[in-house]
Amino acid sequence: MNLTFSIVWSEIMPTWINFQVEPLSNEIHVVRINISKNLHRISDQKNLLEDSEKQKLSRIIKQEDKNIFLCSQVMKRIVCGHYLNIPPNEISFDFTKNKKPFISGQADFHFNISHSGNWMTMMFSKDPCGIDVEKIQPDLDFDGVMQSAFHPDEIRYVQQSSDLTKAFFRIWTIKESFLKATGVGLIDNLIDLNMMNPPTKGSPNPGLIQSFMVEGNYWCSICYQAQNPKLRFFEF
Repeated sequence: MNLTFSIVWSEIMPTWINFQVEPLSNEIHVVRINISKNLHRISDQKNLLEDSEKQKLSRIIKQEDKNIFLCSQVMKRIVCGHYLNIPPNEISFDFTKNKKPFISGQADFHFNISHSGNWMTMMFSKDPCGIDVEKIQPDLDFDGVMQSAFHPDEIRYVQQSSDLTKAFFRIWTIKESFLKATGVGLIDNLIDLNMMNPPTKGSPNPGLIQSFMVEGNYWCSICYQAQNPKLRFFEF
């Protein structure tokens, strides 16, 4: 996906409403799922997992990590099934070479998933899209991370911000959402990717990157290609 990108630095203030299926048309939907509050919804849905996923679940030691994995695998089938009007047990995912999931035969249905801490987020669009959510961790050694993963311009942005930790996680989610939307996935030369001066060659239809907070201590960024879409926010 070769696009011209721009970042909207003003923070979105989402209004979250209960999940309901609406046509995507010229809309982009963001869905947030509180993992702990939805354990009752997913605990009896292990039958939706493929054998390889059940094996992976059995190998996970920490219960918190088990909950995250189970929620991710179950809810992506349930929510995608709602949009496509397909029973969740009939949803089958394929993956690009960079491990981005997609559903075969659904050319106009694009989605992306991210999870961190107690939140899982999903994004739906008629065009390629990417989403990343990260729990703000004040004790993280983000100086070391920046030296290996941030462009000097991005480091300067973080260091000049009034809240260094929040600025770090915002840039991190922006980079991740961009890489996921373009289908690149994680790359070795993250330091060369400068989101303070995002790619400007490619399609005349600009892609946008926007950010917002989830429950005050998670940054979430979304990256998408659409012409003046309506953003809608749903929650389970």
